[in-house]
Amino acid sequence: MNQSEIKQKVEEKISVLISDFRRTPEKFLTEEDIRAYLYHLLLTDFNNLEQTEDKQQSIPLHCEVRWYGSSKKLKYRSDIVIFDVSQLITKKGGNIPLPSKGYGFNNPNAIIEIKLRRINGKSNNKFNGDLVADRNKLKELKNKVVEEENEVWTYLIAFDKKNNINFQLENTEKHKEYYVYSSAQLTQKPNKYK
Repeated sequence: MNQSEIKQKVEEKISVLISDFRRTPEKFLTEEDIRAYLYHLLLTDFNNLEQTEDKQQSIPLHCEVRWYGSSKKLKYRSDIVIFDVSQLITKKGGNIPLPSKGYGFNNPNAIIEIKLRRINGKSNNKFNGDLVADRNKLKELKNKVVEEENEVWTYLIAFDKKNNINFQLENTEKHKEYYVYSSAQLTQKPNKYK
């Protein structure tokens, strides 16, 4: 699957998730519910076993992926990542030493972060601050972790049960960054998603 097909499949599933959240927001009690549901939706397109660099088998879709920071310590965790399985190593040996997290890969195709604010959740300012912090994390991952020649799309999807702050971050096709805000009270379409 090429990068534009990956992008299309991811965005189709995000649209389904947003529609479901708007219809029945109480179906999702936690961020983990949302992450698990999106993972489930993405499995229909990203569940093919492929050979890893070290001759094992895996799929390109994974949750809670850990990233190293500039100090070579585990610094970030991403909710959902889709990557090129042919670059994945899971066993010791070969040309690349196995990282302490037990796996290593190059060439991520998509990185997805999910936020949920519950009815009794954070204040508007705190929630906005969290969204900006996640946006900055995604930018830092792209700048410091992802190799320059790789094309990777990043998505920050925020779900809000408390109220409609209609939070908007600029989507940048040029930089392959998408930010989606969806409120249970939102009646208009955010960005380009249904």
